[in-house]
Amino acid sequence: MRIGNPRHAADTPHGGHGVAGTRTLGLPLAIIVCVLLIVGAAAGALYLRGTSQQDASTQASRSQSVIDSDLDRPSAVPTVAEHHGNSPDCPDRDCIALMVNGDLLFHPHLWEHFQGADPAATDGSAFNFVPLLQPMQRYMKASDISVCEFETPIAQRGGPYTGYPVFAIPPEVADAAAKVGFQACTHATNHSWDQGAEGVNRLWDTLAGLGIQQTGSYKTEADSMKPLVIDSPTGGGKLGLVTGTVSLNGFEADADWRVDRLREASDPHHQSDIDRAVAKAKAARQQGADVVAMAMHSVQEYIDDADDWQVSEAHELADTGAFDVIYGAGCHCVQPIEKYKNTWIIYGTGNAVTTDAPASRIVNNQGMTARIQFAGKKGEDGSWRVSRIDWLPTANRRGADYRWCPISDDHPDGTCWSTEQDAQVRQRIHDVIYKRGADPNVVREWLVTKEGSGK
Repeated sequence: MRIGNPRHAADTPHGGHGVAGTRTLGLPLAIIVCVLLIVGAAAGALYLRGTSQQDASTQASRSQSVIDSDLDRPSAVPTVAEHHGNSPDCPDRDCIALMVNGDLLFHPHLWEHFQGADPAATDGSAFNFVPLLQPMQRYMKASDISVCEFETPIAQRGGPYTGYPVFAIPPEVADAAAKVGFQACTHATNHSWDQGAEGVNRLWDTLAGLGIQQTGSYKTEADSMKPLVIDSPTGGGKLGLVTGTVSLNGFEADADWRVDRLREASDPHHQSDIDRAVAKAKAARQQGADVVAMAMHSVQEYIDDADDWQVSEAHELADTGAFDVIYGAGCHCVQPIEKYKNTWIIYGTGNAVTTDAPASRIVNNQGMTARIQFAGKKGEDGSWRVSRIDWLPTANRRGADYRWCPISDDHPDGTCWSTEQDAQVRQRIHDVIYKRGADPNVVREWLVTKEGSGK
């Protein structure tokens, strides 16, 4: 029996010689394998070195990207937004520009000029006073908050209406005030009780229904305790507003809380009136008011300077430190602007609108609109101050028509009465305003077109 691989025997016919040949080839083959291993190892090392360098480069690139990203990223310190609003030259982070003017004083001869087809209509069409007030809008747009002074109570819609001495004027006056843009009105005046509680309630409900904020006379005792705080629509901060009148023309309200009062020093209620005004100012600040304005209503009429009550009352209020500015109406005349200690006082703004008065009371036909600019940092007590006051002389007519008309050196609406009369009235009001030494760097004539707001 033959053992072995038949094919192997055939492949090696010479027997042992085939084995010796295989050994002879082994050495060169081993050398080749070694060379290949050495070359492979070198190539691998080069590859690993290249890969390492590439990885290092990539890591460095990534690190630089992170650095660049960090450099581009905004600072971690939060940016505080500024709210300059419509103030022309806000010198701080935030500003509030408050526009105030004199009495809305309506007599029958004035409202008859704006009568509709049916003066007894109850749908709001009995009168249209928008054309009378509309020229104010140019100046409202150059302010943040506009506040009116409602001198008298209103009648029910459709009448009956009454004039001096016990007023009940068409309620369409309130409609027009809302339409032209007044955000708030004060109504603590010597005529507040002309129609008793009914008149107070009617005015309150009408203004509230029109979205006009208000203070001065009240439906309820709870309302009388609440301070008026107005948010600036331009974000600059909050304004508190307090008011009071020296007189009710001999009337007595059914409750002392019905009308905010500022009775003279000889009255036994004088100190309680001051205390109440200060308490409302403090309450306004507790509710977030950055600044607080005080509106005083006087009764001495047609005088070019403040009377004894105005001066003593304004100074006493300023001495409390509760108010940033004090302004007045009720005298139907323009009066001086004064800085008393650290408080600015505008004694009289005259009439915003009114009927013609005779030559003996010619100042009745004139008024002054003021823009009071407060500057500070919203929410920071002690940072606020009055930074400027702009004054604008006004007339109750434009030509043959009853219109609120600015008598300004830049003449945005043309002449009111005539070039000559306008110039005389403007100069007279200028002289009155600076009578108590107001700093002209702070108290300036309001030239709306020259500040880019005359649109």
